[in-house]
Amino acid sequence: MSSVKFGVHTVAENCIGIDLGTLYTTAAGGNGANFCLPSEVGFPRDIVAKHLIGQPHVLGSDITAHRNSLDVIRPFEKNALKYAINEQEWRNFHQESASLDRRAASLILQNVVESLDLPNPDAVRCIAGVPAAASPHSQLLILELVEEFAEFAAVVSEPFAVAYGIGAEAKNSVIIDIGAGTVDYCYYYGALPKQDDQSTLGVGGDHVDEELRNQIHAEFPSSKVSMQLARRLKERFGSVGAGPRSAIVEIPTKSGDIQEFDLTNVIRDVCLNFASKITNALLEHLSAITCDDFVITKSRILLAGGGSQLSGLDEYIEKTLSLSGRFEVHRVNDCRFAGALGALKLARELQTEDWELLRQQENPDAKDGENRSDAA
Repeated sequence: MSSVKFGVHTVAENCIGIDLGTLYTTAAGGNGANFCLPSEVGFPRDIVAKHLIGQPHVLGSDITAHRNSLDVIRPFEKNALKYAINEQEWRNFHQESASLDRRAASLILQNVVESLDLPNPDAVRCIAGVPAAASPHSQLLILELVEEFAEFAAVVSEPFAVAYGIGAEAKNSVIIDIGAGTVDYCYYYGALPKQDDQSTLGVGGDHVDEELRNQIHAEFPSSKVSMQLARRLKERFGSVGAGPRSAIVEIPTKSGDIQEFDLTNVIRDVCLNFASKITNALLEHLSAITCDDFVITKSRILLAGGGSQLSGLDEYIEKTLSLSGRFEVHRVNDCRFAGALGALKLARELQTEDWELLRQQENPDAKDGENRSDAA
């Protein structure tokens, strides 16, 4: 670890690891501080709202207090800035630097860094996580956003960051990072993963929420379920274990009253469908990688991310794959901060001369992307 000092502080204290999640952005600072913020920014929707709120934008709990007066932007929703972006979208985003998406992403990062209260905010070293299958354009875009506040910046895949944080115990494992936007897979063997070692399932918790809302409306046409309510129902009653969790709940109806509905089977069916997609994608990932020791790898399937908390998911994967041998599936200790802590660990251990090498290895097309930006 670097022992270079500025004043009484070491470089390591000024490092940050960030996980830019679709639903939450989490960060861990080298000074011991951790911070979590919803990945959304609210902008007043008209002049009346602007005067009522008294601020040009709001974050965190203030969004809940003023939601009806705001246009709420989730810049990483469906991983728009991290995963699905193509070259033309990248060009458009670069040309529209004042766009709400970019502004919202920048405001979230700025708030996170300020909240960590690092000893020297002018000498920040930051590593940010991106989805395993993020395009070079997406990686470069996130890198540019991080460079707005960091002297040294780099991006790595989110599941790799989780594995690096765990350390030697994660060697020869497959990390499944289940987020709101994607499910990322990474075979970790003690080095930076190659492209073939990683894959991404392009659906996540947001997809489950949307599917749950649609299925409830289909089965109970009089019901009125928002995405926020669907998420709460999933988190409270979602299960793929041996038996369903009874979900007899009161929810709003289109007529304006509250009615009791039995959502037990609807919630379970939606969750089982998601678990099946996760497991099938894992099988595809395992068939595509070259493991040093496949027996060990089968016993080291590690679940991370908020979606890893789906009740019974670990047993479901083990049982579903039992025809292919004995698998052991485990959850990481801290599903919310595991990626940020792993990114922080790497940032603290890098020497100054290592940063550019990491950038080149993780995004060899960065220089080409910069040239395209200039041409645009």
